[in-house]
Order: sequence, then structure tokens, then C-alpha cells
Amino acid sequence: MIRHLLAGVLVIAAASGAWCAQDWRISNWRVDGRLDVQGMYMDDPEMSTTRGRLMAAELETTATISNAQRDILDLAIQWPYATDMNGVDGRGKEMHFANVYALYKFGLGKPSLRFGQFVVPFGNLTYYETHTRPLQSLFPQSLGIRIDRGLSLEGYKGEYDYWLALMGGNGARSDNNDSPIVVGRLARRFDLPKGVLTAGASVLYGADMPRFSTLVDPVMGHGAEPDTGGHMPALEITDKLRIALDAEYSAGPDLWRAELVVGRDADGDANGQFVQWNRMLSGRQELTVQAARWEQPGGDRLRLGGSVGHMLDDRSTARLSVERSLGRTIAERRNETMISLQLLREFPDLFGK
Repeated sequence: MIRHLLAGVLVIAAASGAWCAQDWRISNWRVDGRLDVQGMYMDDPEMSTTRGRLMAAELETTATISNAQRDILDLAIQWPYATDMNGVDGRGKEMHFANVYALYKFGLGKPSLRFGQFVVPFGNLTYYETHTRPLQSLFPQSLGIRIDRGLSLEGYKGEYDYWLALMGGNGARSDNNDSPIVVGRLARRFDLPKGVLTAGASVLYGADMPRFSTLVDPVMGHGAEPDTGGHMPALEITDKLRIALDAEYSAGPDLWRAELVVGRDADGDANGQFVQWNRMLSGRQELTVQAARWEQPGGDRLRLGGSVGHMLDDRSTARLSVERSLGRTIAERRNETMISLQLLREFPDLFGK
């Protein structure tokens, strides 16, 4: 179904009257790079390990196609040259890599159409970039996906931003059924006396979506079936309904993020909460503390974490993070501790014009 929707994009563009390739040109393009190296200590009931990991060596290419009057099309491709990230059934890597999309602009004051493979416009994923952070928000447990294939109509009306998307529901891989998931989001910004608040509401419904055991980390786990004590599989497929309220409040050096998710899987109710506080300690140092809790049929998972970051220069950041995970099912409990020392190096404007 999704591949048929993608094929129909050319028809939509032609019908808009803007498909005049003779005066289209690449007005600007650029290639950026990123290197993310982490030393990690992991302590779980089975074993304790310390190792260095190449989390990302990647390139990102962006370009804009314009005509004589305006910008027509934005293009973006993320090239993961190398990564040690795996995750359950390889889905950890898919949650963080492989953005490949185009954003077609119908004109000033009109919506835009995003098509390809991109971040699901649900909850705080629309503004919180988790790709370079060791500490994650709720999406691995609540959605089971982050990057997916599909279409998204997005824009603004008055004081509100909106998104309406049809996506595959199986992450950055081929669809596993013949029907798309539906995602909708509405958000508004409020200028308050002491800061700025962005609040949003999202809804998602779809069949045959991935669901992970509350005993495992979907992003950092390894193999198709990590050990869960033999009581339940690490990965299942289920129908999902998700409704989320999210907020981001910025006031001086403090930034608060929160998300509340409720919903239902095929076999029962699900809910989760996420809250994060970030404070700039100076021009180059930051502190982050967060908590994330998720409950689904058969189990729940609580993650408590914090990190301290220091900008070594304008392009390099060192970050020390600690997270304690408490997973539980009907038959078993599993507690894990992860400590990571991250060195993140950005390489902006490697090529371009």
C-alpha cells in the first residue's frame, strides 16, 4: 500500500501545475559529516562488559531545488557509513539511521508534502533530536519505530502546526502488511512571561507494529532473540493505538520536556510517561536528568538517567551518561546499568555551495 502511495506523489506534483522541470535548478546543496564514538560499561544479570563502540560514522546530504519564483523541493539523504549499533532484530540501527526523503512545497502559506523515509511525526519526535543522544525518550517502547516509510502532509494554520501521515508501520524496512498506519499531530507555541511553551497532541493507529519485551533495550540489545529468561520473546508484532500529549518549555538556561502516552495493543492497555530537565551550566557545559516509564500488556520498564556534557570546541562534545533500567514481566525482573562516555564530532559543510 505504501509503495503505491509513494508512486502517486508524482501525480500530485504534476496536478499542482509546478512540475516545470525546464526552469528548475539546484539552488544550494551541502554534505555534513558526523562521528560518534562511545566507551560503554554495561552491567546486567548475565554479565558485565566494557567496550568501545563506533556508534556512527555518517554523512548527511541536503539540497534545495528551486525555480525562478520560489523553492520547490528539499531533499535529504542520511548515509550511515559505519555503526556498531544493532538492537533487537537489527531495529536499533533502523530507529536511528536511513532518513531518505523529499519535501515538496506547494507554496507560501500552503502545506508541504514529505515523502520517503523519515522520522514519524508523533509526540516529541517532531522537535527532540534523539539521534545523537545516549539517553532516549519513550519511542523505543511506545512506538517500536522512529524512522518509517510513507507520506506526511504538514504545515500551519493560524497559530497551529499540523501533520497528517500515512506510513508503513514496520520501521525502515519493507512493509509487513497491506495497510498503512495513520499518524496525526497538532501543536501550538505559547509565548509566556518567562519562557516559551510548545504543546502538542498526537494520535497513531496501525496494525502489525513491532513491540519489544520490557526486559530488553530495543536499541542496544543484540540479536533476534536476546535472552529474556525464556518467558516471552524479545520482539512481537501487535496492533497499536497511541494518543500522546507532549510539551517543551524553555526558560533561560532551563529546558523542560515531557510526554504522556496512553493507548492499547491487541491484547491490552498501554501507557507511558517521560520527563526531562536540561540546564546550560555555562556556555559550554550542560546537565540533563530524565525519567521514562512504560507499561504494556505483560510488563513494565522504568529508566532513570542523567548526563553531563562539555563542548570541547564549536564542533566537538564530550558527554558522560548513566542510566539505570528496571524491567519487569509477570515472571521475571531484570535490572541493568549503562555508563557511556561519548565523543561526538560534527563536520559541517564538507562540500556544497
